[in-house]
Amino acid sequence: MNLKEHIRKALNEVLTLVDDDVELLYDMFFKKDIEEIRETGIVRDDMFKRKVGDTSILQTKDAIKANGINPCAILVNYGYNGYQPSNSYIRISVNDNAKNFVLDYYDGNIEIATQKLPKEHQRINLPREFTPEKIKGSIHHELAHWIDDTFNRGHILKRLNKQVELGTRNLKNIPVNMTKMEIQGQIHNVKQLYNKYKEIWDDLSFMDMVKMSPPLNAIYNELNFEQKKIWIRDLKTRMFRENLLGRKMIN
Repeated sequence: MNLKEHIRKALNEVLTLVDDDVELLYDMFFKKDIEEIRETGIVRDDMFKRKVGDTSILQTKDAIKANGINPCAILVNYGYNGYQPSNSYIRISVNDNAKNFVLDYYDGNIEIATQKLPKEHQRINLPREFTPEKIKGSIHHELAHWIDDTFNRGHILKRLNKQVELGTRNLKNIPVNMTKMEIQGQIHNVKQLYNKYKEIWDDLSFMDMVKMSPPLNAIYNELNFEQKKIWIRDLKTRMFRENLLGRKMIN
């Protein structure tokens, strides 16, 4: 076992190998609508309907093991993405705010809606909300939280319970997206980007990568200058451990 593997095991931070389950859930619940949007540029009201499944449909080794210990419902398109250990469910969803914005104001036309947005990062992010890599990244993120929590004695549930007890969003008074727990989920968004852009990965800067990902871009824009430096350092550290840090992303 090399040094990098020792470090990862000591920190209980390992990339969750559920790519096949990500593809399974994407194909089952999102692929048809996303492909139609890619062809037409139009979001329809009857797309991304709510559905309910459960973790027994998953097929990768870690997911099968986690389902035996901690089975969960899978709520599809219930408004947001999240893993809720106290209620035993995983939410995977297209961005509800993006969908409703395009539908309510621009009759589902993504291109026109994008042109009307006032900020550059909003114009970049909106069309990317309806892409395979965005949806797959969100699925991967939440499955990783579920498996990580299941195999580490419910540490996410314990943390959330402690936060409720203290009446704070996080234990160290820092934005939740900077916590190691969330960065462990974010690394799976990065993995989905890598899967799509691996041929040019070493030509991308770290900020190129961030701008390609609506969730990472949103996190970056929420943080102040000092918080950005810490978040970038910690995310790059996780990327390095998983051999996902491209050559131009190091500095």
